[in-house]
Amino acid sequence: MWRCGIGCIAIAESLMSLPATIHTSVGQSLIGKVSRLFNNSVTDVLNELLQNARRADASRIEIDVVDDDGRSILVVRDDGSGVADPAKLVTLGDSGWNEATQHREDPAGMGVFSVAGRPVEIRSRARGTDNGWRVVIAPEAWESGAPLAIESWAVDAGTELRIGMPDAWGKDLAAAAVNAARHYPLPVLFKGEELKRSDFLAGAVRVEDWEGCRIGVFLERGHIPSSYPRINFHGLTVCCPMPSVSEVETSECWHVRVDIIDAPALQLVLPARKEMVQNAALDHLREAAERAIFRAIAHHGRHRLAHAQWLRARELGIDLSEAEPWLPAWIPRTADGNSLAVGERVVDRPMILFPDAEPPIEQCAARVLRSGEILGGALVREVSAFAGYRWYDLVPRISALSFRIEAEGEIHRYEEGLALPDTMQSGTVAAIMLDVFISPSGTPDESASSRSFPADVLIAPDDGWSADLDETLILLAPGCSVDPNDLADLLEASCFCASDDVDNDSWQTQQRYFLVQARQIANTLLRGEDAAILERIRDIVHEEIRWLIPAGRRVSMVAGDGQIDLAFVDEAAAPSD
Repeated sequence: MWRCGIGCIAIAESLMSLPATIHTSVGQSLIGKVSRLFNNSVTDVLNELLQNARRADASRIEIDVVDDDGRSILVVRDDGSGVADPAKLVTLGDSGWNEATQHREDPAGMGVFSVAGRPVEIRSRARGTDNGWRVVIAPEAWESGAPLAIESWAVDAGTELRIGMPDAWGKDLAAAAVNAARHYPLPVLFKGEELKRSDFLAGAVRVEDWEGCRIGVFLERGHIPSSYPRINFHGLTVCCPMPSVSEVETSECWHVRVDIIDAPALQLVLPARKEMVQNAALDHLREAAERAIFRAIAHHGRHRLAHAQWLRARELGIDLSEAEPWLPAWIPRTADGNSLAVGERVVDRPMILFPDAEPPIEQCAARVLRSGEILGGALVREVSAFAGYRWYDLVPRISALSFRIEAEGEIHRYEEGLALPDTMQSGTVAAIMLDVFISPSGTPDESASSRSFPADVLIAPDDGWSADLDETLILLAPGCSVDPNDLADLLEASCFCASDDVDNDSWQTQQRYFLVQARQIANTLLRGEDAAILERIRDIVHEEIRWLIPAGRRVSMVAGDGQIDLAFVDEAAAPSD
């Protein structure tokens, strides 16, 4: 038999006391917090009041500053429909707008509360009526809920707000007025002068109408910052992530701006209306913006879109031609910053793709392959974003590249990810060969052909990318004719990578120290140790001492065993040039 104790009885009584239904409501305590709904800036005030004036069918708005016994008063007046019921104006959440306006724009009934906490006088007369009215709201009255006296007032049809200005508004007012008017659909006068207005979509390369919006497509250079306003709601501009498309290896970006005309489903976050509500309507707008961008690109006639973007356009129903069939000429990369130099366009002639490799491999291979004509085509940089286009997939490509070294009767191989033996020393070896494997196209089942070419220099850092030169192998083929300065430059391109650690010297200082060491090593390998020492001394004298010698004079130096003897040379005894 089931038994119910005292605890069960208490639970049952508690359940019986719960209400059967509940409903959402706004607590009365909210009125005590209205001064915190907005940030109390003059920008917010002007934006809200201008939007109210537009909804009231005003034909113009006037903004002015008047003096009242030494106090600055901001005056904002419109010639709109006016306010018939003063209570509606100061009732939080009760907009008082007609049903059509409420459906089209979702007014929140909070606009006048942008001036909450400030001394405000409101004057208004509704169109079609003979009597106007006035109310004065003290700063503390906004949150106290105290009765506000309404008095009759002679005023033209429309609404006027007279707001006590804090000092901070004075320096911001002119700029705030200019910004509020810039894309506003009605004339705005500031201190009697009409402010300049412009179309939010001015400069667009294409404009499309979409479900109560105008979508403008722009083509501009550089990155578009997230602070860039993308949406205009009757003069109120907001930032909102929208689609953009950048073509491969270009500095230009396709992006959109949206002018909202009559789109009730696109809503702004209340009360300040500084961002869009993330809803299904905004998702649909973004997709429409994407289509508009791709249609603009199609109208443009040519493009360099990545294959994935091209597929996305097709998914959205926009058929584009393939990207222009050209590729940048291959230029070997350098170790510093892993930077890629952009070569000239290669078009309408045979091409061979060169895949990205470590800088030493690319630099040394470049000495052999040069332009690539010995392989049957111009070497071009691999652009993986184009993989999938038919023309790109048919371009022959280097599928593998390695160096084969013969030293002391043994064969060693050096390639990306494969190091040489620790026992190998810098210097001349029996032979260096560059082995190149070429696939006829990007199709994986096609066999690659191989070609071999003699190389004169191979630089092999210990870590395969950049390293201390003391840990870098420098191998020379017999009869190598490379100049010491050229070898030093090759070492710099292959191995020098400046550190951005705050404890290190500047880039220029690091590079100078590296080149000094590189020239020392190059001279030692190619000319011998004595020549390298003399060349180093000559460099030091040239950089650090030469400028101390007076013009027209000569100095002789004898140094050794820790001593240095210097003397000016008698001009008569000096050898003639």
